[in-house]
Amino acid sequence: MIRPSLLVVCCLTFLSYSATAASSLVSSTFDSDADGWTGLTTDGSPFWTSITSGLTPTYSSSDGMPAGSITLADPDWQWTYFSAPGKFLGNQSAAFGGSLQFDSRYVMAGTSYSNEAEVVLKGAGLTLVYEITNSLPATWTHLDAALVAGAWRVADTFSGTFATDAQLLAVLSNLNALWINAEHFTPVMEVIALDNVNLLAPVPEPESYAMLLAGLSVLGLIARRRKTRQE
Repeated sequence: MIRPSLLVVCCLTFLSYSATAASSLVSSTFDSDADGWTGLTTDGSPFWTSITSGLTPTYSSSDGMPAGSITLADPDWQWTYFSAPGKFLGNQSAAFGGSLQFDSRYVMAGTSYSNEAEVVLKGAGLTLVYEITNSLPATWTHLDAALVAGAWRVADTFSGTFATDAQLLAVLSNLNALWINAEHFTPVMEVIALDNVNLLAPVPEPESYAMLLAGLSVLGLIARRRKTRQE
């Protein structure tokens, strides 16, 4: 027979997991400054060599979702990216199966849309890229990069093989670079804004909630039986 005390512990464990899994593991909301973010340029697919690093984003206290964001101006003919600070790096394996979410928009556009990986992850000797094909509008747009294997390619944005679960987990477990696209147009003139970057753990499957409810139902049944026997 299942002991009520053990069942309580199990239910509380499910509750604790449910509360923490949906929360952000690490975030930058740019409420007061650039929060350690920098910028860089790279040659893009398939090598992703950093050409110029240490670019300084411009902080805005009035623009954002809500107010507070950073912008990066395209400095050259290479691909320009926002580069995440140290708190987003290291062992982020808890984000496997979750997502990277952020808001972005263009402040100044070029004359034509140009496409390259929206997000670049580097770690464990691998480079994984995530492509969003829609052009970036002038209004704030929420973007969601699912941290699941079928969504990421190895090295090449357009023809790279899709990453396996093992490859994605290896990169997240030893993450040494996280870049977000700041280059959506040509020629060299665009300015891209970024806000609300969140690295999220996976949300529990519906089956987890079903198990929790079933456990609570059993607990209630046991309590009612005990009350009946005492009467």
